[in-house]
Amino acid sequence: MNKRSLTLLIYILASVFVFVAVVGAVATYSRHRSWKAVRPAAKSPAALAAEKISQYNKPQTLISVYELHDIMNDPNVLIVDTRGRSFQVFRTTYQVEHIPGAVPVLHSEYTHPVYFGRIGIPLLIQNNLSKKGFDNKKRIVLYGNDGLQGRFYWMLKMYGCDNQVQILDGGIEKWKEAGFPVTGQVAPLTPSRFEFNSLKAYPNVYTVMEEVVEAVLNPSPDKIIVDTRPRNEFLVGHIPYSVNISFTDLLNQDGTFKPARELAAIFNGKGVTPDKTVFVYSKDGVQSSLLWFVLHELLGYPNVKNYDGGFSEWHFRERVKEFGEERPVAKAAN
Repeated sequence: MNKRSLTLLIYILASVFVFVAVVGAVATYSRHRSWKAVRPAAKSPAALAAEKISQYNKPQTLISVYELHDIMNDPNVLIVDTRGRSFQVFRTTYQVEHIPGAVPVLHSEYTHPVYFGRIGIPLLIQNNLSKKGFDNKKRIVLYGNDGLQGRFYWMLKMYGCDNQVQILDGGIEKWKEAGFPVTGQVAPLTPSRFEFNSLKAYPNVYTVMEEVVEAVLNPSPDKIIVDTRPRNEFLVGHIPYSVNISFTDLLNQDGTFKPARELAAIFNGKGVTPDKTVFVYSKDGVQSSLLWFVLHELLGYPNVKNYDGGFSEWHFRERVKEFGEERPVAKAAN
């Protein structure tokens, strides 16, 4: 091969190499642009919250802070601040800051006037709520931070409330985290008329000490007792045969409820399954109400009973107690 032919061959090979490199680069760039074009956009916090709520058994019983923000000025929505466990707590919570337009309801306004801490009678509660502007049409949204939102919800359902009632997922802390406003200005109250509908009452969500005693004396695989207090309180004394699931175990770090699948795993891991009658208790029936809400409303357990007297009554009435870890519950015969 002469020098001229060699030069021509080198030129042709170099041209082919450059052509292949350019085509490869263009193809890679095109694929990259195509991948970027079809990559789905990240979901917004509001969309993620709505998706999580939709997976519960009764998604209509829970509302995200984002949805509430969209409807907070609707005159048919009544926002209720339940944090007033006492007047002193009310002064350091609601009077300092609350969701705009929220109406405060103190724990004492729906508890029994004689049996301290126990749930009040329907007539008393109806009268007090009517003074707060409750009626039988408004959509009721409850928020709290220690279980009282669950107790108020449980009370409304037990006595028969026609209204749509929802708990704010994450409460006021999640509301503030989302950047939504709070205020210290007291909302004006316009008295109305509120009545329970006895035809829609659910008395079977309530239980008394005698029924829990029966479950202890005759343990069976179709019944289980759940202590919802913190672990340290459980270890120093609890109702016999109880398993311990603190209400805080059900919450994410931001105070919202864990997804349905995670909640189900927590309860199944302790033997708390939907086929059983579940008795839940806490110190005074407050935190156990929130556990009742999770089991009965969010997960769809059909037979969940809240022991309103709680461990305070059990201790006061000097019923037998156990200490330390859980005792194995009765198992079905083979």
